[in-house]
Formats: sequence, C-alpha cells, structure tokens
Amino acid sequence: MGRNKKTWITALAVLLGIGLWGAVGKTSAQTGQTFPLSSQRVLDRVRACGFVTSSPVPYVGTIVGSQDASGNLSEGDYIYIQLEPGKQVKTGDRLTVARFAKEIEHPVTKKKFGQSIYFPGWVVILDGKGPIVPAIIEKSFAAVIHGDLIMASPPSMPSAVSIRMQDGLQGIILAAAEPIESISEWEVVYIDRGVSDGVIVGDFFSIYSFPYYTKEASDSNNKLPLWKSGEGVVIYVTPEASTLLVTHANQGIYAGDIVVSGKGK
Repeated sequence: MGRNKKTWITALAVLLGIGLWGAVGKTSAQTGQTFPLSSQRVLDRVRACGFVTSSPVPYVGTIVGSQDASGNLSEGDYIYIQLEPGKQVKTGDRLTVARFAKEIEHPVTKKKFGQSIYFPGWVVILDGKGPIVPAIIEKSFAAVIHGDLIMASPPSMPSAVSIRMQDGLQGIILAAAEPIESISEWEVVYIDRGVSDGVIVGDFFSIYSFPYYTKEASDSNNKLPLWKSGEGVVIYVTPEASTLLVTHANQGIYAGDIVVSGKGK
C-alpha cells in the first residue's frame, strides 16, 4: 500500500477514533522527568530546525555578499548584510541566520499550512554603520548562503526541558524539518498542533503509523489497530504548529503519521 493511501486511511483512523492503540513500543518518559538537550549534536539540530508558521516573521536584513564568491558559507567566513529600511544594528550584535525552507502542505487536507523557517547559524556584526554592514559567521549548523535572512536571535535553548504528559490531543506529522522521507531517532518533525491547541514545550507525544493490511481488511468496517512507531518531545511551539524531536523510533516515521499526546497504552 503506498504512503499516500496509507496517509488518508491513517487520517480516517484519527477522525473516527478506530483502533488507535494497537501494538505499543517502549516508553520511558514520565511526568516530572526532564529531557536533556545537552548533547551538542542534538542541541545543534534542535537549534537549526526551527518551526512552521503562517504569520510574517520580521527580519533586519539579507546576506548580499561575502569575502569570495563561495555559495556555501560557514563558520569564520565574512559576510555583508543589507539592512532593511529603518532597521539598525550595533557592532557586536549577535543575530540569527534564517531561511524560509519550504512551504508546508498538510498531508491530509492538501491545503497550504504555512512555511518552515530553518536557522543555519548565527553571525556577529563587525561594524553597525551604513546600509550594508560586515559580519562574521560565528556558528553554522548547515551551509549559509547568499539571500539568507538575518533576524533577531530566537530564545536560547535550555539544557533540558520538563516533560508533560497530557492525554487526548491528536494530530498529524506535517513534514520532516530536513529533506528526508523516512524519519528516525534524533530527527525533527513538524506537527499540526500548537499553542492554540494547548501545546507547550516539553509535551510528550506518541507516534502511530498504519500497518500494511490487505485490501479486504482495509475495506471492512472493523477497527484496525495502529502501530506505535515512535515517541517525541516538543521543542518549539507556534500558534498553529509545533516542532517535535523524535526521541525513539522502532521503524521509519513519515509525514501523515498520527501523533497522540501522552505515552499511550
């Protein structure tokens, strides 16, 4: 059965409440525990993967030049930023590099959901005078390119987040934060539930996939159990979406899979 057809059937399982709890994988997190983000590899990925939003995001300027013609810039490279009209920066300011990575289409409704914003690194302003100012890339998680935006720095990431278990909220994985199809542990996904649904940083979600069933079983009126394919913790929240770090996966996870708050049964 193709992923697209499975996505639609999985969505129906959410809407109709059929067989949600199927086979269950391991779960270790409990309310009151904290999830560490101290691993540099995990922290860098979390910082880079950003969030999904449908609202305009203000920025102070655009990268328009560099010390040479390289299209892939990284730590230690000098760049030039053209400031937006009315925007000012100061020497020593540390600002974030941002990129509108892709438009997100909801895998079930097929409607435009928003845009993902990726943060490939941050820069330090070397001289704040003039409409085009020099800066140095102090940290890069991925290639920085001409045309990337410069924004005020997002809130710093804590070394750990407090886990909250809250049962009952269901949603769908919108997309992987990075250009991959099969998602595994320590990768990041976006889900279609956010602040307006009561989600906060640290919320624990179980991830469910629809197993292969024969056509006869799929066409029947029986409740078809889902397979618990992973778990994750929310690390960013916007009004309409959340960014989820996958902390456990026992098979590939895909856009269109179901997320359910809490640890399941």
